[in-house]
Amino acid sequence: MLWLLALSVGLVVIDQVTKALVMVNLPVETDTLPIIRDFFHFTHVRNSGAVFGIGGDHGWLLFFFIFAALAATVLFAVMFAKNNFGDKRTRWYALSLSLLMAGTAGNLIDRIFQFDHQVVDFIDFRGIWPYVFNVADMCLCIGIGLFLFDQLFLEPKRVKKTDGGQ
Repeated sequence: MLWLLALSVGLVVIDQVTKALVMVNLPVETDTLPIIRDFFHFTHVRNSGAVFGIGGDHGWLLFFFIFAALAATVLFAVMFAKNNFGDKRTRWYALSLSLLMAGTAGNLIDRIFQFDHQVVDFIDFRGIWPYVFNVADMCLCIGIGLFLFDQLFLEPKRVKKTDGGQ
């Protein structure tokens, strides 16, 4: 359990450090640093909306995004705390929650503490993906994928074994 909490905290730190480095080295929004020209760039983008820029931070939506992220972080933390860490069959579930906590917390920090309350995005795969994202977003996507895998494929097996194989 402790290593998963350390992973969550470490990923939040990595997320915040990489965002700070982007803001220092690419200070103007839309500044870009080509790593592999026309394929992979670091591009400074500020996201006022939710996933894929949906919505925006216009008045009440900002408070909604902050509340939703805070509620999600708390929900994931409660689910994580209630997990049976002695049961190795729940390791993917616990890892998914660890990633989800890190992702929501990383972007929540931006919503609260950035001067414009926007999330800093910078990972830009130009040739294959039109969206720019960050480390927290990667944690969320991988966490959601692992959570769905666990709930759709592993949880039914756990329930079946717990019910005595019926």
